[in-house]
Amino acid sequence: MQIKKYEAVDMQEAIKLIKSDLGPDAVILSTREIRRGNGIFGMFSRQVVEVVAARDYTEKVKDRVSAAYQAQVSVKDNVASEEFLKAEVNKIRADSAGTPVELREVRTEIGVLKSYVQELLRSGENEQLKGLSDHLVFFYRKLLSGGIDITLSGRIVRILDARLTEEQKNNFEQINRLGYELIQKQIKVSGPVYNIEKGQKLAVFVGPTGVGKTTTIAKIAARYTLVDKKKVALITFDTYRIGAIEQLKIYAKIIGLPVDVVLTPEELPGAIEKRKDADIILIDTAGRNHKDSEYIKEIKEMWTQKLKLDCYLVLSSTSSDGVLSDILNQFKEIPVDALLFTKLDETDKFGTMFNAMIKAQKPLSYLTTGQRVPEDIELAAPERLSRLILGMEPVNSH
Repeated sequence: MQIKKYEAVDMQEAIKLIKSDLGPDAVILSTREIRRGNGIFGMFSRQVVEVVAARDYTEKVKDRVSAAYQAQVSVKDNVASEEFLKAEVNKIRADSAGTPVELREVRTEIGVLKSYVQELLRSGENEQLKGLSDHLVFFYRKLLSGGIDITLSGRIVRILDARLTEEQKNNFEQINRLGYELIQKQIKVSGPVYNIEKGQKLAVFVGPTGVGKTTTIAKIAARYTLVDKKKVALITFDTYRIGAIEQLKIYAKIIGLPVDVVLTPEELPGAIEKRKDADIILIDTAGRNHKDSEYIKEIKEMWTQKLKLDCYLVLSSTSSDGVLSDILNQFKEIPVDALLFTKLDETDKFGTMFNAMIKAQKPLSYLTTGQRVPEDIELAAPERLSRLILGMEPVNSH
């Protein structure tokens, strides 16, 4: 095996050099941009591309490199890169016949693989990751794979880097534990819908179509009625979809609750007065495209009636960061008190909820984990969400 490093003004020039020197079967192991040259404050330096390439690359090592690349692209397990390398080393050794020559080749392959994986873990990362230990870099990638966005992940590992001792920075268990504690402290929760000390509770649920608002309201209503023995009433503004009204009526009939339908915000005070003996009134709203400005305007008019409404923005945990960001922007004129996330059983990217909470600067209220009414709902808890983000427990462990 022959491994060489090349520098060129751009990637096309580098490839020409490699093909000319090592032949068409050469394999590129890593690339990075560097600066070359001297001068005051680097004023006379220039940016070049550095490429590491190899010739006579065996099929075994090609397979190992491919596996390493796939591992670094979608790291979803809780294994540090060193442990991954150990597993690959064992595979290579198992494939070797064990003669001195072959063992030397194995050591060469292991060395190439190790340097390549380390390069992959570093390549393409932000400048903010420079100088971090391998274990901190891996924890950063673990945060990314858990759904926490790149900026927040970078901030978290930089805080850890400042707080950890040099010994702790090279101990993945310590990093994982302290990272868990740090994430946990950043998660804010609102607690349950009803607080007995505050009298009657008026809770309105808003959000885009398809997130499961009506089913979520039914779960909360059933819990308070059947478990906590509270008097609950339902009001729906969802005249946009007749099917949703019927769905709520079916749930209400099963639980034994009254349902009132209002067509305009002006009708809301009368409906509330009609149910003045209820401890909790849960208000459903139409589920429509969050980009529909008329929908947002209609929702906003509810607050013109001078009612003390607690507003819960219902979101799906399966939505991407981009979609969630759009929804939060559309609902920024609505006085949202807390976020409520549904469909946790349909995703493995729990960090998106953390991102939305930080962006909106709103606490989390409830999380739903399935379709069953009323079982599949739980109060949001910092410890629980932190463990989900870091893959420390499954969704249905509760």
